[in-house]
Amino acid sequence: MYTYTNIKKINKSVERNLQKFVLDTESTYRGQLFTVANKIIAKNKVKIVLLAGPSCAGKTTTAKLIKQILELKGREVQVISMDDFFIDLDKRKKLPDGSIDYDSPEVLNYDLMKECFSKLFSGQDTYFPEYDFKNSKSIPNSKLYKYKFNSIIIFEGIHVLNPKLLKNLGTKDYFRLYVSPLNSFKNDEHNMTTKDLRLLRRVVRDIKRRNTPASKTMEIWPGVVDVEEKYIEPYRDDVDYYVDTIQEYELGVYHNELEQFIAEGKIKKEEIPFVDIVFGATPINKNLIPDTSLMWEFVDK
Repeated sequence: MYTYTNIKKINKSVERNLQKFVLDTESTYRGQLFTVANKIIAKNKVKIVLLAGPSCAGKTTTAKLIKQILELKGREVQVISMDDFFIDLDKRKKLPDGSIDYDSPEVLNYDLMKECFSKLFSGQDTYFPEYDFKNSKSIPNSKLYKYKFNSIIIFEGIHVLNPKLLKNLGTKDYFRLYVSPLNSFKNDEHNMTTKDLRLLRRVVRDIKRRNTPASKTMEIWPGVVDVEEKYIEPYRDDVDYYVDTIQEYELGVYHNELEQFIAEGKIKKEEIPFVDIVFGATPINKNLIPDTSLMWEFVDK
């Protein structure tokens, strides 16, 4: 069951000691990652950590920080993106309606995946592909991963828990991790679901970094959610650990950012998902966000 934190409670924490509230929130998130690292080490012979999660869950930062923690504990760690095994866009099978398949598990080159991981886990330095998103092409033999004894791979992507993918890893010594906001926010009248929170993150991110209007982000969002429900959610219950990426102070940061976007004409107030909840949060200046925070996935420095 999800829990919902009332923004009135958050505003009281901000009023009492804003900096402490921000740092305590960050500490709660990082505490989960230290627990994950200890569980990975305690589960002997883990060769690969499968880190899955939906859009705007915070997978990239979570993978990076777990890598750092495991390295502090003396392990060699490399992060590999599932996206690098995408098939060239023009070589993918069309969907039943004739459109291009962007997100299903069928867009992955499983034969190449099996070849690369089997070679790496057998003790050989191995070249992996890299996917060029600008040209929608796979670049073969682009990234060299050097084999190191007793090392751990963090394999990050939306489909890494899918049984079809698991058959092509070259090992069964894996640790399954699901990353997403698992709790959310509310006011006295409405609850913001975790999907709503991720949509809000994506709206903020896309306006600044991709010059994408909120209307466009929200237009494609139902398709994003449909992919998640079909290909991610069926496998999220069979995992070794969950990481909740909610940051209790994040609505205050979005409040500040969105006020600026409104002033710049980049968004209208009525376009903001759950606008009453967001603007009910006390504004928080992003300068208070630590440099290593997950928040920087969605907010520009």
